[in-house]
Amino acid sequence: MVWAIVIPSEFNEFFPRGGFRGYKEALAAHYKAERRPGLTPQHPPQYVFTSERPEDGDGNPYAAFTTYTFHVSEKFHSVIGDRSRHDPPLLPIQPHEWPAEYVYKRPYKRQAAMIQGPNRMFFVSDPLRDIIERLDPGVHQFNPIRVILPKGEEHPVRHHMMIVGRWLDSFRLEESDPNSLHADHKPPLVKASHKEAFRGVAMSSVEIGTSHLWCERRLRPATFYISDTLKDEVVEAGLRLPPHYKMRMV
Repeated sequence: MVWAIVIPSEFNEFFPRGGFRGYKEALAAHYKAERRPGLTPQHPPQYVFTSERPEDGDGNPYAAFTTYTFHVSEKFHSVIGDRSRHDPPLLPIQPHEWPAEYVYKRPYKRQAAMIQGPNRMFFVSDPLRDIIERLDPGVHQFNPIRVILPKGEEHPVRHHMMIVGRWLDSFRLEESDPNSLHADHKPPLVKASHKEAFRGVAMSSVEIGTSHLWCERRLRPATFYISDTLKDEVVEAGLRLPPHYKMRMV
């Protein structure tokens, strides 16, 4: 079986209130961008490139710091090198483009193993990362991140930022239940984020093969897709994933 992971839109332990501390400042410092006042007192300060500039996927220097930082965040949930959604195409993540620290604004009673940060940038607990790495060795990218709790202490569980490195086209519109989809939406959209709708969505077992974690090119709104094997190991380890719904294999 295949399971679709859907990140809740409301704040909770899977999508907490918090942010990446010092991230924008570190990106600016890497390129010696200058911090300048906003156009008016009501506008926040802005970083401006003055000399060194990173290049986009077409080899052209970025004109605006905000465009560069937006494209960096897109690398965490988009197909690298694909011009269909990003023009110029996104370049692979660079070592200085990983966030170093995430700070919670409030505590959560239950611990999540997979967490969405700002701008759809994800991090996972090390126990979950270990399972993913063992099942999908060398496919996905991870980088350590310090997770800080509201009172300033470091989270007792270590975490890593994650970029899913496999994008598949396993969704089969013709074999899916039309009542489960907004088929005229581009890409097709599952009608509601609950198990009854996802059960009618067909996925190709041949296309999926031995994959255990991936993203789909032509289906929304699920963020990630996982195999039965991955789900079972997560359950056995006592880890908590965001809401996930069973899909139909064909």
